[in-house]
Amino acid sequence: MKFIDGESIYSLADYKQLVEVAKRSLFDLSSNRVTVPQRIHINANTLNATYLFMPVFSERLNRVACKYVGVCEKNKELDKPSINGVLTLSNAKTGIVEFIFDAAALTAVRTAAISAASIDILSKKESEIISVFGSSTQAYTQIIAACDIRDIKKVYIYYRTKSKAEELCSNLKDKIKSEIQLVDNLSHLGESDIIIAATNTKTPLFYLKDVKLKQGVHISAIGSFKKDMQEIDEEIYEKFDVFADHKESCIKESADITVPLSKGLINKNDITEMGSLPENIAASYRSKNTIFKSVGNAAFDLYVADHISKLIES
Repeated sequence: MKFIDGESIYSLADYKQLVEVAKRSLFDLSSNRVTVPQRIHINANTLNATYLFMPVFSERLNRVACKYVGVCEKNKELDKPSINGVLTLSNAKTGIVEFIFDAAALTAVRTAAISAASIDILSKKESEIISVFGSSTQAYTQIIAACDIRDIKKVYIYYRTKSKAEELCSNLKDKIKSEIQLVDNLSHLGESDIIIAATNTKTPLFYLKDVKLKQGVHISAIGSFKKDMQEIDEEIYEKFDVFADHKESCIKESADITVPLSKGLINKNDITEMGSLPENIAASYRSKNTIFKSVGNAAFDLYVADHISKLIES
């Protein structure tokens, strides 16, 4: 049994490869080629914590995995990471655990890969400017992945805590070639070809009535995973073409989807599961305004962990 720490996961994360892995996982998930029971949420409200348990099985990969993640917001007061956990990766035939992964790093990398897959499929090929809300590890991997997939010239980082945003910039300095600018208002949002939301906010980051977005802008919303978290104004879902990593999970779990559904701004048929989108049709969306909503799925963890395990063994 081998333990794969976060540093190793980040060093092996080649997003050009991982985007293809992510696409396969999206397709297999939509095609019911991977078994993913509904994940278990345990909310400890007095602790401001959520514990997630996610099993998954793939006969194609001959792998079974289970991920535990604890999201503990009070850790910030202790100067500790707010997301911690492990993923066990086992041989499906024997049930023997062969690898244990740092789940926080694996989650950040696979989420970036899934988001980058949506960018590769739905955003304009000539996209050059991205805006990113958030300054956590998720934002870090999201930016690197987006810059690997598109020739990004400028990155705007919208921050709530300037010191964290400055630390993010410092960490990105040697990882991307793009110009980075910190911003604390929405004046540059209309320049963006791609907008990435990677926060745990409970109220929308911006409202459509207050900004003029580019035609053909693509939004990747990956932060909200509970019914009291909403990053994106519901009117955006009404006016954009809507895509999801896993339709059923998004409908059940995130206010980004439940709010526009409850208000009748969209219906379930307006949501397209990314893995079911035919390749010959996908290109037609690059000139349209699109939004991709992700709440994550254990299938993505499994496929990325399997990919990294093969790199380690090679």
